[in-house]
Amino acid sequence: MRAPPVIHSEHGMDIYGSLNETQRKAVTHVQGPLLILAGAGSGKTRVITHRIAYLMFREYARPHNIFAVTFTNKAAEEMQNRVSSMIGPSGKSVFIKTFHSASVFILRLYGERIGIPRNFSIYDQSDQESVVKEILLRMKLDPKKIRPSMIVSKISEIKDRAELLQGANIDSMLPKYYNFNFTEIYEEYHRTLKSHNALDFNDLLVRTVELLQSSPETLDVLQSRWSHFMVDEYQDTNYSQYCITKLLASRSRNICVVGDDDQSIYSWRGADIRNILNFENDYPEAMVVTLGKNYRSTKPILDVATSVISHNSMRKQKELSTEREDGEPAVWIQANNEYGEAEFVINTIKTLKYRERFSNRDFTIFYRTNAQSRIFEDLLRRENIPYRVIGGLRFYDRKEIKDILAYLKFLSNPRDLVSLLRIINVPARGIGRSTVDRIRQIAGDESLSEWDVIRDTRITGKAGKSMAEFAEIIASLQALNTGVPGELPLSKFIDRVLSLTGYMKSLEDEDTFESSARIDNLNEFINGVYAFEMAVPGCTLDQFLQEISLYTTQEDPDENPDEAKNSVTLMTIHNAKGLEFPVVFITGMEEEIFPHRLCTDTDEGIEEERRLCYVGITRARERVYLTSAELRRSYTGVFHRDPSRFLLEIPDDLIMRDYYTSDAYMNPSPRFAQGYRAPQPARRDEEDEIEENGGGNGSTFRVSETVVHPKYGQGRIVRIEGSGDNCKLTILFGASKKVFLEKYTPLERI
Repeated sequence: MRAPPVIHSEHGMDIYGSLNETQRKAVTHVQGPLLILAGAGSGKTRVITHRIAYLMFREYARPHNIFAVTFTNKAAEEMQNRVSSMIGPSGKSVFIKTFHSASVFILRLYGERIGIPRNFSIYDQSDQESVVKEILLRMKLDPKKIRPSMIVSKISEIKDRAELLQGANIDSMLPKYYNFNFTEIYEEYHRTLKSHNALDFNDLLVRTVELLQSSPETLDVLQSRWSHFMVDEYQDTNYSQYCITKLLASRSRNICVVGDDDQSIYSWRGADIRNILNFENDYPEAMVVTLGKNYRSTKPILDVATSVISHNSMRKQKELSTEREDGEPAVWIQANNEYGEAEFVINTIKTLKYRERFSNRDFTIFYRTNAQSRIFEDLLRRENIPYRVIGGLRFYDRKEIKDILAYLKFLSNPRDLVSLLRIINVPARGIGRSTVDRIRQIAGDESLSEWDVIRDTRITGKAGKSMAEFAEIIASLQALNTGVPGELPLSKFIDRVLSLTGYMKSLEDEDTFESSARIDNLNEFINGVYAFEMAVPGCTLDQFLQEISLYTTQEDPDENPDEAKNSVTLMTIHNAKGLEFPVVFITGMEEEIFPHRLCTDTDEGIEEERRLCYVGITRARERVYLTSAELRRSYTGVFHRDPSRFLLEIPDDLIMRDYYTSDAYMNPSPRFAQGYRAPQPARRDEEDEIEENGGGNGSTFRVSETVVHPKYGQGRIVRIEGSGDNCKLTILFGASKKVFLEKYTPLERI
């Protein structure tokens, strides 16, 4: 094949010859609609910037005629710099912005045509919450009980939905399950923003669509200004963003969208995969170019990723190739429990560092939810391996964890003023700043502790009543904590703390994505307490607080810049988009964890979870490890876990399978003979024999006995199998069957 011509820009950079054949095809298609399906690691940004440079160099468009949008300021800045490095100073004239900043530009110029003054303010989340708080006070609703952040989250969720721009009745979109009038708050919120001459971030998009739809003269001006349109990450666009680009490009139809339907993972924040899947319906004449050459991963990694994503039906068929044919096969490790899983990950990091000279920064640990980070953080700290958490706080730095620890510290030491001040009005119970100041003044004047003042109810009125209720809660919890050691397990005690204080209920009532994540974190915290109980039988609250102080007071590696650059990275897979690492661990690959239990009730939900798995695998350059646990234990019992369906979709010849056993905190379950072998259901004759023998395997129970489980309530034992530490009980709770290891399950006979 003849070598491609080398075309240099006026700035001296080759803008054509350095591209592969498919990339050149995408770059040089300059008239008419173009869909670029950019597979993982295929050089998407390179193609976008070279295409912009090509348009300008060949004079298909002047810099100010090009409209390019992406999703983050960082991405927009990088694109602008790359274009400028190829074209020179004129590259700064190209309109390259985020969707929101592009909308601000349009509304500042033409928003007055729909009643938006040019000097409008843009309210961020903090501003929005302040507005909602004032509205709640005007409506005589307590903003400490109805959290403004929850209201703002619901308003944003509504504005992300396509129905809002499709003429749906707004009342039909508002939640009706609150014990207050959400519709009234929603309407008052927008009246307030209008009176403040302000728009929120969602309004920037929604009102731009309104402007373009209702003002033909505005649309005509903008269509005359811009002749070529480029949209990055098109699979992540919501309905408003789809409408903006479609309206602007409707005259010239010179629209190029770049994205990968296999990496559409943000439906929960409004992204609609149908935008990229249906592009050819909107533009039947569109050319489709697939960038299938991956420059990141080895062939074994790509083969595994492809085998998983190929099970999705809502996708455009594409194949990835790479010149890196050699490489280590993907590995699936099934551990006996969650501690075995974490031990395997940390031990593998240590081994690869020693044997193959990898550095800490070469490793990343992915998980589906933030709550899963706790055990990895604990083990990394014990091994003195620096780490950083991307896109979130370290486990023990999260607000809900600090709150529960403050409760526990105060229960242990009622003179702990710092902890008292943190919890006295969390959740909101009507004890405001002025009341706290009064408490402290009395304590100082009478040489008492603040707790003495609260307990003796030295303040009257409404605040005094709230304070008395708080004192009663603390006193009842103190009474529970002074019982016989081991009588009320510490994990159960902490569960009571969350219940009696109303902390858990306040999160459940909030009913947002954030509150759900906080509940998961608290449950994981209790799981950690339960593990400590197993390691230290009969442990007390003071013992636990002493142990936990080692985690919460250690020096943060991120405070040392040099050390932070050489840290293991932890993050949810949602935060991994656009990143890459030499070695990737994808953990918790079990049903109900990944895919997540909240996403398995629809085909669309399962397909997005599968795309998330694909994104995680394709972040790896050299090696990928997929891990799962056979058992996961919590304070409510020990539960058998089924491997993720995504693991079972990978052909045997593409993945190495092994088993890892840990003795930490839990006796290991029987090791598989060779690799992974799914447990087989008992034959009917075996089940009959079990039922006939009753508790003959060393169980203290018999089949047909009625028992009470602390979480699931009353149930009937229908099957007993195994023996000793591995004796399993199958219990029927209504129409649902659950399997438990007897040794670790607190059951009471009836």
